[in-house]
Parts: sequence; C-alpha cells; structure tokens
Amino acid sequence: MTKILFVCHGNICRSPAAEFVMKELVRIAGLETEFVIASAATSDEELGNPVYPPMRRVLKEHGIDCAGKTARQLRRSDYEEYDLLIGMDEENMWNMRRKFHGDVAGKLKNLLDYAGREGEAVADPWFTRDFAQTWDDVLEGCERLLEALSGTVIVDFTACAEISELYGELRRKLRYESWVGDNLDALYDVLTGLPHRGTRFVLRMPLDDAPTEVRLYAGRIHRVFADAGY
Repeated sequence: MTKILFVCHGNICRSPAAEFVMKELVRIAGLETEFVIASAATSDEELGNPVYPPMRRVLKEHGIDCAGKTARQLRRSDYEEYDLLIGMDEENMWNMRRKFHGDVAGKLKNLLDYAGREGEAVADPWFTRDFAQTWDDVLEGCERLLEALSGTVIVDFTACAEISELYGELRRKLRYESWVGDNLDALYDVLTGLPHRGTRFVLRMPLDDAPTEVRLYAGRIHRVFADAGY
C-alpha cells in the first residue's frame, strides 16, 4: 500500500483538490485498496476550515465530493507515516524540508514534476482566481502520478462527441509517436510495439447521449486494447 500526503500552504485549495482528484482516479482504476491519500497545510492559517467554496464548486462540476474535509497542519510524524509527501510549489517544498530537517528518505516531491513540468507550480487560485487552471494542473499531475506508481493510464472518452476527439484523448494519455496515424491499425501497432505511456489502461466510454457512431467507435477501440493483450 502506498500512502500519499498532498501539501500546500493552507490546505483549502490546491492540496485538497489533489487529494480528492487522486482518490477519484484511484477509484476509477479500481485501486482503492492500494492507496491511502490525504492532504495537509504547511501553515496554521486555515486550520479547521473547509475547502474554499470556489474550489469546492469546481470539484463538484467534475463529479467530485469533498464534503467533510477540513484543513489540518503538517506534522513531523507525517514523514514517517507517508511514503510520498507531494507539494504544489517550491515554497511548499522548502517548508517541508524545514519541517522535516531535510529529506533523508527522498519522500518529498513536487506534483508537476510527474507531468514532466519540473519545478513548475500548480496554479494557486488564491492569487490567480483561475480555479479552472488549478483543476487542469492538479488533474495532469495526479494522472501522471498514478501512472508512475501503478502503470495505469485512464483514457477518458466521456466528454468526446466526435471520433477525432477519441483519438485526441488517446494521444494525450498514451503520448505515442507523433507520426502515427489516427486509425485502429495504427493504435494496435502502438499497443503491441511502438513507444507509448502506461502498462495498464482503464477506458471510460462515451456517455449515453454521445453520437451513436462515437459510442460504437469507442467500442472498437476497446476491442483493439483487448486484442493487443490489455
């Protein structure tokens, strides 16, 4: 079991968003028994306060409920309790290193490092007021974190209304070679030999109100994954 603690300054925006996004991704992947996920603050400014309402609304728009979450402060014992302590920006990282007198076990990580955005900060909506950008950053970081820890890539077709959007989602998540075509034969070649991301895949099918041809084509994509041994 992997224990993850997400950390930001106040524990009312970015780190609780990461906590509940990661919990949702783990649920979708069917890996709930393999993870313990929580979040905390480096400061004591918001202790006991719930998730900030605009952040809560964005999570709700994406079907994620964070009811009952209140801010709590990072404890020295967290370093021993958790396998990974993941900050949202360099200030969080500095505060954690100070709290724990360094990082002797290499547990302190920056979330967007997992997305190949080394050293970048998750957008702080307390200052930017752009909660949608915070959602995008957190989702990208958590998806790549799940991939790094379990090999699982979630391919989400639920918002796709055209076949081209199905391939757009495949390219975003598998990140295979740019010269590979958008067709079923090419997808099979990717899954059976060409470089791509992930070793385990969860496909979320288009919603019932998606066009019939999109739903049928997503089913054909599903069969290609099965034929390729996934």
